[in-house]
Amino acid sequence: MVKVLDRISWVLGKIATYMATIILISVFLVITLGVVARFTSLRFSWTEEFARWGLVSLTYVGASAALRNKQHAGVNLVVNSLPAKIGKVVGVIAYLALMFSVVYFFLNSYEAAIKATRIRGDIIALSMKYVKLFIPASFFMMFFHLAWGLGDLLTSKEIAGKTVSV
Repeated sequence: MVKVLDRISWVLGKIATYMATIILISVFLVITLGVVARFTSLRFSWTEEFARWGLVSLTYVGASAALRNKQHAGVNLVVNSLPAKIGKVVGVIAYLALMFSVVYFFLNSYEAAIKATRIRGDIIALSMKYVKLFIPASFFMMFFHLAWGLGDLLTSKEIAGKTVSV
């Protein structure tokens, strides 16, 4: 089961990494276009809105990729200093708490995205639903990363490097 979760998490992690890369490059190009356009007396008002949407999307998609790669900042000093069995219990509790949080945020962000169907951007007349769907999609990916991490922790004899952050 852990191998299946590992494979799903790995694929979703790759998707998140590629999505984050595409979003980052797009935002960079759009902001550069906006800056260059201002120096040439052109005014592209849509660049600011697109950049804002991209940065919000990048935050959540990037967080999912970072979770898979265990690149989130964290202090495991307390967990690693505990005896192995107690540290494992604390790690399991942390994973379960995060998984419940991710499910809660997934459900609420999905509902908010669906409710935003009729809301359009101020400048770009695109439904905000498409922009906001990046958030529940990211929480969906995070759930699988956490499930894989929990399974890895439960099947491992050591807790070093197996907790939520490294």
